[in-house]
Amino acid sequence: MEHKLSRTEDGQTELTIRWNEQEDDPMGFLYGWVVKGHLESFLRTFPRPGSGGSPVDAEDAYRLALGLNWLAELTDRRLELLLLLLRDQYKASWGTLGAALDASRSTAKSRYQKIARQYAECGNYVDETGIHSGPPAEVKQLVETRLRSREDQDRKAERAVAKLKAGDRVHYRLDTARQGTAVKTALGQWVIDWDDEGELLTPGEDIVPLG
Repeated sequence: MEHKLSRTEDGQTELTIRWNEQEDDPMGFLYGWVVKGHLESFLRTFPRPGSGGSPVDAEDAYRLALGLNWLAELTDRRLELLLLLLRDQYKASWGTLGAALDASRSTAKSRYQKIARQYAECGNYVDETGIHSGPPAEVKQLVETRLRSREDQDRKAERAVAKLKAGDRVHYRLDTARQGTAVKTALGQWVIDWDDEGELLTPGEDIVPLG
């Protein structure tokens, strides 16, 4: 997929989007988004939120609302899958998920768990290698076992970090070769002096004490 921004001779901004139907839009969502006017709904309402898109009458307002609702529902479902990929395939921390959602770590964790269970109801799950499907009953059991196991891991990590003292050596959860020294706590977060990297604020769940 490609896009290009340019200026017209009369000073207006022009956006051109090019996509391959087979590779970029195999189910025709993008095509339908444009043809049904949903893209127009977004472009009219989003940049000027106080105007509501300046509908000219009730029918126009209804069309704008319909388009935005369609986009909101599909966008939310795409976001849900990305949260599963972030956590289960790419091993992102709860802090990273929280940042993506502009929410607290606990809120991100609760939402992730809810989504994982919803996907499992349909026989779908994500692991280190990507998205998979299987018999719903088996997938539900697999996902519940994984969620319980991760809760145990989170609690163990919290207990280990709670006992951490300034000067203790640690390594990074996703890269054991990355090591550093605990310097001090600030607002509940540890500052780690990573070897060859310097002091960085690091979420507690990403810190594993050595020894």
